[in-house]
Amino acid sequence: MSLPKHAHTVIIGGGILGCSVAYHLVSLGVKDVVLLEQGQLTCGTTWHAAGLVGQLHGSHATTEFAKYTVELLKTIEAETGQSPGYRETGSIAIAINDERLAELKRKKDFASLFDVKAQYLETEAILERWPLMNPDKVLGGIYMPSDGSANPIDLTMALAKGARQKGAKIIEKIIVTDVLVEARKVKGVVTDQGTIQADNVVNCGGMWARELGRKNNISVPLHACEHYYLVTEPIENLPRDLPVLRSYCDGTYFKEDAGKLLFGFAHNRAKPWAIKGIPEKFSFESLPFVEDDVMDVLEMAMNRVPILQEVGIRTFFNGPESYSYDGRFTLGEAPDVKNYFILAGLNSTGIQTGPGAGKALAEWIVNGHPTMDLSGMDPRRCEAFQARDPYLQERCPETLVQTYAMHWPNYQRQTARNLRRTPLHHALKARGACFTEVQGWERPGWFAPYGVTPEYEYSYGRQNWFDYALAEQRAAREAVAMIDYSMLGKIMVEGKGAENFLQRVCTNNMAMRNGRIAYTLFLNERGGIESDVTVARYDQDRFMVMSSISHTLKDYLHLRDHILPHEDVRLRDVTPSFGVIGVMGPNSRALMEKVCDIDVSNAAFPFNTLQDCHIGHAKVTAQRLSYSGDLGWEIFVTPDFAEHVFDVLFEAGQNLGVKLIGGEALNGLRLEKGFLHWGHDMAYTEAPHQLGLEFTCKTKKSPAFIGMESYLVRKAEAKGPYLCSVKLKDPNLLMYHYEPVQRDGKVVGYITAGAFSGYLGTAVGLALIDLPKGLNDKKDIARGNYTVMIEGKAAEATISLKPFFDPDNSRMLS
Repeated sequence: MSLPKHAHTVIIGGGILGCSVAYHLVSLGVKDVVLLEQGQLTCGTTWHAAGLVGQLHGSHATTEFAKYTVELLKTIEAETGQSPGYRETGSIAIAINDERLAELKRKKDFASLFDVKAQYLETEAILERWPLMNPDKVLGGIYMPSDGSANPIDLTMALAKGARQKGAKIIEKIIVTDVLVEARKVKGVVTDQGTIQADNVVNCGGMWARELGRKNNISVPLHACEHYYLVTEPIENLPRDLPVLRSYCDGTYFKEDAGKLLFGFAHNRAKPWAIKGIPEKFSFESLPFVEDDVMDVLEMAMNRVPILQEVGIRTFFNGPESYSYDGRFTLGEAPDVKNYFILAGLNSTGIQTGPGAGKALAEWIVNGHPTMDLSGMDPRRCEAFQARDPYLQERCPETLVQTYAMHWPNYQRQTARNLRRTPLHHALKARGACFTEVQGWERPGWFAPYGVTPEYEYSYGRQNWFDYALAEQRAAREAVAMIDYSMLGKIMVEGKGAENFLQRVCTNNMAMRNGRIAYTLFLNERGGIESDVTVARYDQDRFMVMSSISHTLKDYLHLRDHILPHEDVRLRDVTPSFGVIGVMGPNSRALMEKVCDIDVSNAAFPFNTLQDCHIGHAKVTAQRLSYSGDLGWEIFVTPDFAEHVFDVLFEAGQNLGVKLIGGEALNGLRLEKGFLHWGHDMAYTEAPHQLGLEFTCKTKKSPAFIGMESYLVRKAEAKGPYLCSVKLKDPNLLMYHYEPVQRDGKVVGYITAGAFSGYLGTAVGLALIDLPKGLNDKKDIARGNYTVMIEGKAAEATISLKPFFDPDNSRMLS
């Protein structure tokens, strides 16, 4: 096939992902699509995939992907004439301890959000469907009748055939040597057979995607890891319709495969592969099988399915699979090169989710924006250190191990820790801090009292830190609390054009006097929320934009990408340049009065203002803000004086009931106050009117903010879902996230985030809830009886459009 001179989109990589993107692009009407494969289709990792098709995954987007895959598997043969080898045998996941059973019941609840059938089975019922299983210690499980398996090569070939039938060109045995970029925009690709000019390029290079991205300084945070499975000799009378069996606690899955059993592992000892680079001509190849790597899980598999002790093993297989550092896909446009798209790092779920992921990316390319919430997969989440091989080789194998491990609430990764520490780290560690990690930053999750080891003991019930966090919450509501905010993002926006620039990018009014602070949103052209930040005006040409920890880079890039060529605007990320200490609670003013050399009364120091002052011997900047929803300040200090200021504050607070608090307590405080967190409670699919954030949108200012017209249209349409506060009536139950919310017995939404509130004495959370049919006033949400599904049971709940704590803001503003 001759090489075309130009293409609308060039896709690099001919595995399941590349073929899915090609198929869906042409299905959307894009004709000149070219897919380039360095070897043969499927030759990298797709060919040796186990072919499992399970629909429940860890997020809304990935579950939607997998649900779509099942729909496609049922129709693609009729369209293309190529069978994908799909068998709808169902799947069963079993539990051998109470905590795993709780997790599976929560997964069954989650399925109801997608109309995916799932039912709980007792052990006896599981044995009826899977008679080869040893029922020892099995407490029960969930059955997914519409799950199954597909042939990875056949499915990929069906997608490729469908793409060709609609005009796509697929060229094999061609090597892409470079992606052409001019003025930070894709121009084409260079191959060993010539150059193709292109409007878009999609990196679907699988385990090669990381190296391909690096050619253009683009981060693709994945690494190949060794992944094992075995296939038995034929087993007499093995049922063809045997469901896929997942025994998570044994780290094993089992699948009937042409009269044999295929069984594979989520290893306890995973290893990165090709740490010095993938061999140039690696194609349809396997890796050496090292028994010691899998002997522990192999023994558990033989115990769970005893017939494995009697039959021979035909195939001992070890092959590379790509895993990401955080267990999330990389899907979307690269941050530094326009029209360079990435789809990679699907963590061994490519067959299950690849068709849906390819469809989502194709829709993004055609529409110019994502058509669903893909924010958790954003390439912009990855910081430079997270894309380097040393980090990936340490962190990515842990993702493989976690595939079948317990997915605990608040779980903390163990590898690649203690990379970024705040100026207060050692002082807080000495006082019992148990650290969590976000973007490499170590931050206290909670504080252990003297004599208690500061380590998480995980559970779906009340974890070991529960009482300590409640005490921290009480201090924040009844006395005074201190927290380390140093890791929060701090971006300076400077220059003569700074105000005008921020007026355009921010929804709130940035033409505020020096020393004022405003909470604001960034919107996209569709009126969706790209971020929420706090902006402080330091002087005429100098502002600080404050971001959450995980979105600092994303917010920086958003600001950078909206600076016009003629604007005198400069950005600086000064996050590590300041330590920040949060002080909150009804006694916080008394504490500030003891240590500050200025008047901190409400009249002299009102909410949403900042002032310079001294604490001890240090000059600091104090901002009157509070993420707890109570009276409070955030104190900015240079790192050299940070611990000194901390000591002065902590000592002065002893007679005021001061207590150190961590992120677990803060989460409960912000939820009972109804404060939001981007990425949990909102993303770029939601508009301000859905979240009660219209007060941030100043529509009469000039220049108008980006997305204002769309915001007004969406506000007038008044479509939901709407964000509501939720609290349970039973104080013994807990909410975390994704629990279905029911109105009069029907699913109408889900919990975006949940925690236990000491103030309310019960679990509290936020939820996105649809309006009742035929009604268009969000006040109508209050109609009906609400329940939240928790481990298969409907828990009575109260819904409110106002926060349960201090709904009129009297405490925060006093």
